[in-house]
Formats: sequence, C-alpha cells, structure tokens
Amino acid sequence: MSVVKQKTDQAVQILKELDIDLWLTYIRKTSEVHDPALYFLLEDRWMTWQTAILISNKGHKFVICGRYDAANVEASGIYDKVISYDQSIKDDLLSVLDEIKPKTIAINYSFDNIAADGMTHGMWLRLNKMLEDTEYKDSLISSENLLAALRGRKTELELELVKKAVDISELGHKKVSETAKIGVSEEDIEKMLLQFTEDQGLTVSYPPLVHVGPDTQIGHGKPSPDVKIGKGNLISVDYGVFYEGYASDLQRMNYILQDNEDIPPVEVRRAFETCFKAISTGAEKLKPGVLGWEVDYVARKVITDAGYDEFMHALGHQIGRNVHDGGCLLGPKWEKYGQSVMYPVEENQCFTLELHVYVPNHGYCSIEENVVVTKDGCKFLSDRQMELTLLKL
Repeated sequence: MSVVKQKTDQAVQILKELDIDLWLTYIRKTSEVHDPALYFLLEDRWMTWQTAILISNKGHKFVICGRYDAANVEASGIYDKVISYDQSIKDDLLSVLDEIKPKTIAINYSFDNIAADGMTHGMWLRLNKMLEDTEYKDSLISSENLLAALRGRKTELELELVKKAVDISELGHKKVSETAKIGVSEEDIEKMLLQFTEDQGLTVSYPPLVHVGPDTQIGHGKPSPDVKIGKGNLISVDYGVFYEGYASDLQRMNYILQDNEDIPPVEVRRAFETCFKAISTGAEKLKPGVLGWEVDYVARKVITDAGYDEFMHALGHQIGRNVHDGGCLLGPKWEKYGQSVMYPVEENQCFTLELHVYVPNHGYCSIEENVVVTKDGCKFLSDRQMELTLLKL
C-alpha cells in the first residue's frame, strides 16, 4: 500500500475524530504553487487546471480536475470518483457538495502552521465566489488541526522511510570525521557532503550547515571558504537528506585536539555535557499529551541554569515530508511560534531535539538528534552522539 493511500485513509479517520464533515483542497498550476498537503493526496502532484480534492468523514474520496489531468489521478486507484471538466469546475464542485451535504468544510489555510497554509489568496477568493449563493458559504474552516494530525501521525511505512533517511545522514557525518584535515574549509566540508549525497542518488533535506571554530557564523549562513579547521576547534555540522520523500536532520560534533591534549579542555567538555544533559531532559519529558512548550522549557532550563546564553530557537521541530514538518513544535511561548507550541505531543510524531552553546576560543557546541514518540515516551531514531568525536590531526 502506498503512502498516499495510507494517508488518505488516515484523513478519513481524523475527520471523524475532529467532527469535520469534509476536507477540500483547492489548487491550480502546481508547478508554480505547491500546496504542502499534496504530498498526502496525489501520487502525481503536477496538476495544471483548477483541481478540487475532496475527502469526507464518511469515506468519500473525490477529485474534480481538468480533462488532461484525469487519467493520472484515475491510474492511482486511490479515489472513488474522478470527475473531469473542460470549461469550469464550478458546476461539478457544487454537485459533489450537494451529494455530501457538509456542514463544515476544512480548507488549507492557517495563521501559524505553514504546512497547512497551502491555499493562495486568489484561490480563496475564487472558492468564496463559487459558494456565495449556496448553503456552504459559511461552512469554511481551517484544516490546520486536521493537517497537524495527518502530517504528525506517521504510518509504519513513513517511519521506515524517516529511519532510512536518518541512517544515511549518519554515514555523511562519519565522512566528516574521516576526511577532516587542518586547513579544510567550511565550504570544503559542504562540498564533500553534497557529493556524498549525490553519490547516494539522493538530495539534501536542506543545505548543509558547517560551523568551524570560534569565528564561524552561527545559524543558516552559507559555509565559508575562509573559515578553516585548526587545532582546538569545535566542528559542528548540520546535515540531513531526503529518502523517498522523507527527511532527516542531524547535527554532530567533532573536536580537534591540540598538540598537548589527549582530552578536550574542561570548558569544551562542560559544554558538551550540558548540551547532552539538556537533550536527555527534553527526551524524558517528551511523551503523548505533553504540550510542545513544556518539552522545550525543561531542556532550555538546563542550558540557562548552567550559565549559558539561551538558544534563540525551538528545541525541536517535526520531521517527515519536510525537514520542518509543521504542526506541534517543541518551542517557547514566543509570538513568532503562535499556537504551534500549544499542541499536545502525539504518538508516532518524529521530532528533532537540538540546541547549542558557545565556547569562547573554540566555537559552538551543537547537537541534534531525531526521535519518534512512543505510547509512553520517545525512542531515538538516530545513533545518539554520547561523547565528542576527538580528532588528532
């Protein structure tokens, strides 16, 4: 059974759970504007004319699309009825609505969740124009709760794909340790990882982030050709891949021993131990029913209680069809995160656990693990980094 078949079946169950009559995804020219929900709705996501995808809580699965797109949708065998049109989608859409008679129609817009915000303003206006003289004009609601659940609750097949992506990322990180040399630049490491990914026949889930030593630019900046590996440097690499459409996202740490060292200096060891403890504390808190901000809070407190500056991002985001997969976020109650941190954690959601501290004269200590929520806790999908990788170069 394909992922799309599994997810459309899952959507029916979630609609029942949320007491929503119908989910309507309304799109056009997807080569230009790609609704994130399409990952779960169509095997072939390239639609040209206006298309309506309708799934009801009674199990109806309909697609209304242009004549020349219909054959591809029918070939998937997922939808009960595929209706094609030539001049206008309106009459067929209203006919299907009259057949289903929904009181609530979830559409893809959201104030906080980008993965549930796929409907453009133009399509919103078009849909409202079609519904203005019907009983459905006041039935539209946000699909954000539906899509948070649909994206978050991984099926067994989805979990297998995420785990494979994680395993391949681990191999890339091992190559960083194996190929590190004095004078190798951040840009060199990036190029090596991109070549490794290409050799696997894959793509990266985001451009690799490489941070070497104390003069690096932390965050999402491009790796520099001028920042190079030296003794006493911390090397932090953030790297993930897509495997059959599912993402991983891992950070790993190396330390370059100085000539007179067999172990890192105390300030480097303390930084790593603090980051490790914070992730462990977050993982212990992470279980079904806990709110996203509560997980972030306990991990963040470990960092600040140790005297380090607060990291200015969320502890963890979901991974799946995208590297930042929307829905519940393990983050602080900051305005920019909105209601995403107020969602309860659910079983089979996959999260990152990531944070960093700065060590003067050495660089950033930054760890990121990937986990899946179980019925009573969480399990690490990644081969957890238990100690700094020490390199004698």
